[in-house]
Amino acid sequence: VTATPERLDGKGLGVAAGGYFDTLVMGPSVAALVEQGHLSRPVVYAPKTQLDLTGIRSVAGDYDRGALAAMMDRPTITGDAVAHYRRFCDGTPAIAFCVSVAHAEHLAEAFRGAGYAAASIDGTLDDQTRRQRIDDLGAGRLNVLTSCEIISEGTDVPIVAAALLLRPTQSLGLYLQQVGRALRPFPGKDRAVIIDAVGNVLRHGHPLEERA
Repeated sequence: VTATPERLDGKGLGVAAGGYFDTLVMGPSVAALVEQGHLSRPVVYAPKTQLDLTGIRSVAGDYDRGALAAMMDRPTITGDAVAHYRRFCDGTPAIAFCVSVAHAEHLAEAFRGAGYAAASIDGTLDDQTRRQRIDDLGAGRLNVLTSCEIISEGTDVPIVAAALLLRPTQSLGLYLQQVGRALRPFPGKDRAVIIDAVGNVLRHGHPLEERA
């Protein structure tokens, strides 16, 4: 069971397309779940034009992370991320999706420098530390948790009401998983703010778009 039935190569999941499944049972769309109150309504802030990724090659179906990190992990971009957070969802529990471990650490440092409670999370941390930081976000002890490859999929922290997209991706599935971290309903939560700094919404469409 998955909310993001999408292969990175864009091919189908059925056996006729080289997949594994004989039958695909389609559940309700994100838009329908929002209308029924099972998900929070996403409010998206995104650039009017695509991020210029000229020269960034693809590796295994997605952008080369090493080259992306060099482009995205810069003071001007991290500063913009903090400024956009302050403008559109100041103090809201948020997850920021970063390209690399260093990128996540630098962004968390920038948020702390701006007066927010922030920490980073990645696969180099031990299980207890990762759980504690996720718990701190869920309990309101952190404003922002910056992530590298840890909480894009499956993590359930309903209080999170904002997602900061700082990793360009060719993967529709990864994009939807990241956005989905902010869509869980929670008492008093009337919307989910999506701050897309990298053009993923332009690349893959609004989260509420119908997808075959």
